[in-house]
Order: sequence, then structure tokens, then C-alpha cells
Amino acid sequence: MYEAIQEAFSITRLSWSAAHHEDRGDGILIVLPPVVPTFLLLDPLAHHLNAVLRRHNLMLSEMARLRLRLAGHAGFVYVDEYGVGGRAVNHLFRMLEASDFKEAIELAGTDLGLIVSDEMYRDVAGNGAYINPERYRSLRVKCKETVADAWLWLPSPARCGCG
Repeated sequence: MYEAIQEAFSITRLSWSAAHHEDRGDGILIVLPPVVPTFLLLDPLAHHLNAVLRRHNLMLSEMARLRLRLAGHAGFVYVDEYGVGGRAVNHLFRMLEASDFKEAIELAGTDLGLIVSDEMYRDVAGNGAYINPERYRSLRVKCKETVADAWLWLPSPARCGCG
């Protein structure tokens, strides 16, 4: 998982060493410096990570393939001796754990799914960034006490060129 994400960061020209990252057991929490353009976390990073995953999973069985859920949100976080915290972190994890998000990935059968907070999506889409808004669909997040709008991106189905 770390290798795939670090490779996608490199392709996207994001500095892994400048980011704060915490191992969360079955995932990684990554906090980027505020100077990183938010739009890089949407289409470019997601596309690159999908390509890396597709290559990685090419020769693996269904049971062995790596599947990832990716969430993006922007907001204030604080760091103390125990790690990163704050409302923005809580919101990020609520989106990541939302049952509708998990179900959408499962139904699509993809190796990657991206969910982005409404605020982040609107900031990026409203500022002329190079994303394809038609590739995103609105998703209502309901997890614990969080009820919020978010945006779902799933990769296009792979074209094998067969038949």
C-alpha cells in the first residue's frame, strides 16, 4: 500500500517527505502542507493511483488484489504527541467510513474509490481546475453524527482491447 501511494505521489509531483503521514493500521492518514494545490488531490492523484493499482493487481488473484478507499478534505488540523486531530480529520474519516461510499465501490468493482468533501469539490470545480465534473456524482454521507454532502469519483472501467 505504501509503495503504491508513494509512487502515485511521485507521478503527481507531490512531495511525500513534506507530508505528515500516520499509519492507521489498515490505512494511512496523510496531511499535506497548506501550499499544496487542492486540485492535485482530485483527478491527477486519483488517476495516477488507479494506474499504479491496476498495474500492481494485474497478475494477482481476486483475493490478493489491493483495493483502496481515498478521501479528500481540507481544513484545520492540529498535531500533538499522539498524532493529528480536529474536526477536519473527523469529517474525513466519516466520509471514508460511510456505507454508501463503500457500497458504491463494491458495486462498481473498482480497485479505487475517491470521496471528496462538498467544500473541497466546490472549491476545486469552481476555480477552473482541470477536473472533469461529469466523472463525479453527489453522494450523501451518513456516518455516526455526520450527515453531509460529498462527491464520489470512480475510475473508468479498464479497456482491455479484446474482442
